[in-house]
Order: sequence, then C-alpha cells, then structure tokens
Amino acid sequence: MSNPENHTFYRLYGFPVAHSASPSFHNHIFNQLGGNKEYSLFSTSKVIPELLEEIRNESFGGSSVTMPIKSAIIPYLDGLSPESEASGAVNTIVKVPSPDGPKLIGTNTDILGIQNALLNHLRLQHPMISISSQASYSEGLGAGAIFGGGATTRSAVYALTKLGLHPIYLVNRDADEVKAVQNAYPELVKKGSLIRLDHPDTVENLLAQPNSPRIVMIVGAIPAIPPITKAERMVYTVASALFTLPYHPPIVDAPTRNSLPIPTKRLFLEMAYKPRLTPMLKVAIAHSWDGIDGTHAVVEQGFAQQRMWLRGDVSAETGSDPSILGPIIEQKARNLIAKMGE
Repeated sequence: MSNPENHTFYRLYGFPVAHSASPSFHNHIFNQLGGNKEYSLFSTSKVIPELLEEIRNESFGGSSVTMPIKSAIIPYLDGLSPESEASGAVNTIVKVPSPDGPKLIGTNTDILGIQNALLNHLRLQHPMISISSQASYSEGLGAGAIFGGGATTRSAVYALTKLGLHPIYLVNRDADEVKAVQNAYPELVKKGSLIRLDHPDTVENLLAQPNSPRIVMIVGAIPAIPPITKAERMVYTVASALFTLPYHPPIVDAPTRNSLPIPTKRLFLEMAYKPRLTPMLKVAIAHSWDGIDGTHAVVEQGFAQQRMWLRGDVSAETGSDPSILGPIIEQKARNLIAKMGE
C-alpha cells in the first residue's frame, strides 16, 4: 500500500478506551515534534483481523495496547522485549527496522513508567546528585513492597527488581493472586523474595526487628475505592503497619554513577489516579511518606513509548532517555496531564 502523504498512524488497541487521555497526550507531542503523525483509538476486546491488518500496514507507526488484549496480542508479533517476556504483557508495539524489513516488537513500558516515576522523585530529594536511569541499589541497602496483584503488580516487581530492591514483599487479600505473581518470577522466589504480608504481626516479625530489611519504596496497585469487606480492610491495616515502620536513613558512602542514594523520605507510588488523591495515598502521606500520584507513572510510560517509536528501539535505555524528546516538549506534556480533570 502506498503512502503518498507520508502519513503515519498510531493506535490505542483495547476496550474500553473511549475515555483514554492517550490521544490528547500523544498528539500533543506529535504536534510539537512536527510531521504527519496521528494517534487514535481502536476499540476492541479481541485480536481481530482488522487489527492485524492495520499493524502490518506500511503507514503504521506503532501502538499502545491495553486490556483485555495485553497478552492475547503476543503470538501475532515478531518478538518481545525482556520486559514483556518477564511480565507476560505487551502495552506497546514498536516498529523496529531490520535488514529484511521492519519487525513488530512488543514491550511493556508500564515497567519504565513505575521505575522512572520513582527515580524522578528520588532526584527531587537529592538535587545535587546525578542519578542515572540505569542506576540501582547495592545489595542489602533497600527492600520494596507492592500492594495488589495482576499485571500491574508483575510490572512493579520487575521495576523494583531493576532498581536493586530485595526482598520484595506483596500485600494482597487473595493468596491465589500472590501465588500467580510468584509463579511468574520463580527465580526471585528462590532468592527469598516475593514474600506475602497478610497480617500486621507478619510485618512486625519480618520488618520491625533490628536486622530486618529496610523498606524504602512501595508501589500501590489496588483499586482506588474505600475498603469495605474485612479482607479489604486488612489490606489497609497491613499497609498502615508498613507505613508506620521506623525509618532512619543510614549513613552510607556517596553513591556512584551506577548506584542510587537512599531516600530522605520513603517513596510511595500510587498507580491509581482517579481520584488523584486516593484513599491509600492519603494514608501514606499522613505517615510522612513521599506520596506520588498515578499520573506520574502514566506520563513516564507515555514518554517511554514516544522515545521508542521515534528511535525504533525497545531498549530500556532508549525508553528512559529524556534527550530524545527534550525538556521543553516533556514539560509541556506534563503540564497538559496536570491540567486534566480527575
């Protein structure tokens, strides 16, 4: 198929997508970059022939993928990034050049959304330190926790592991959901990670002792609704036990280019963002954690998509490189999302 106007289209595939902010975000960036590019919605709950025809069109530039086809799309792609291999999910398709024609590679920028949102706030806490997007904690300096289950939790596990946090603890009312996350990362389980916290006493026994691991970052991945059932309230009870653990940042050697500094205030990233100040985010902030609302992760994963589409490269290094879009375009996009309503 010819493309005389050099038009390139990008999509969001999934359902429901009608209320997504992605078209406003991505088209804002495309307009800033210049060129005949457009991002639009394609509502579908299945991988249908029309979708498969589109992604093989020469005018196709790349896409976002959301539920319920993040896993269903995988067999129709030419390859996966390590992030999608590990998490079992694709939220981005990148058109990657190759000698025998472009390849459609799936990746999971939700991971970079989490990782880079946390790193950005760590940079705000340590403005005099240059923090690389590839930096991580040295072994034994910090542990992490995640509230929730499912695809977002699997992405958060990968992100916190890349940041060097160990062990990682899971807070979830459903033991089967925890088991599913553990089954996705058997090598972490063997190392003593992905430990379920199901009661405040468990928190006390594992994390409140003199030589206990030090939780420095938590990711929240549960619905932004007040708890009602006993099991739901227990999640908040366990979370409060974590938030109230004593914290005294240790004195350590100055971090190198590839190592991360210890937070002055522990970081809590809430993935839900409707409302932006969720019930769990309120609890974290009340206990003096550095609370980060979910729009920060949304923006960072969107930047990762744009960078990868522009470069035709799914590497985490490309997805985390702010020089590709530049500070002016990125700040304007952040301002756009900040001004959007709940």
